Amino acid sequence: MIDAALSFVAGQVNAHLLKRTGAELGAVAIGPLVDDRGNWTVPQDTTRLTLFQIDEERTLREQLPERTLVGGREVLLPPPLKLNLVVLFAGRFQQYDQALRTLSHILAFFQARPLFTPSDSPALPAGLERVAMDLVSYGPEQLNQMWACLGAKHLPSVVYRLRMVVLQDVEPSGTGMPITTIATTLQGR
Repeated sequence: MIDAALSFVAGQVNAHLLKRTGAELGAVAIGPLVDDRGNWTVPQDTTRLTLFQIDEERTLREQLPERTLVGGREVLLPPPLKLNLVVLFAGRFQQYDQALRTLSHILAFFQARPLFTPSDSPALPAGLERVAMDLVSYGPEQLNQMWACLGAKHLPSVVYRLRMVVLQDVEPSGTGMPITTIATTLQGR
């Protein structure tokens, strides 16, 4: 589901960039910024969408298994895992101003469209109820640590928190016949 969410976001941004610029210059591709040796994997004149961090959405955490009926039997599924993804859009351009222009388009797009739901985004992958994009503001120390963690030198970039990807295992943790009646007995005096 993480891959589907990132592909969806990249597709939406690419459609916006094509509409605004009329060209594929700066197209967003998903992947790492550098390889094991620290060499750029980002082609020149493109923007890379990189997953930086995964956080659990604890405020909406469910503790109990989900109960559902499948074929007349009650099935217990593990509770869904709700995730927030911290993603980085980084532009590697020969002309610095082009990187800034592309990032400006991305910022403007998510400012105008911070939320995607199935009703307004038919391309939203099945299983994603909604995708919200929140701009993340890191200070200089945090940015330095992020780029060091990625193993790359700083590029013009912007960080977003993509909320909320839901993962749920479909392997039942238990099955049984549904409870249809409740019998009570009175204890004698």
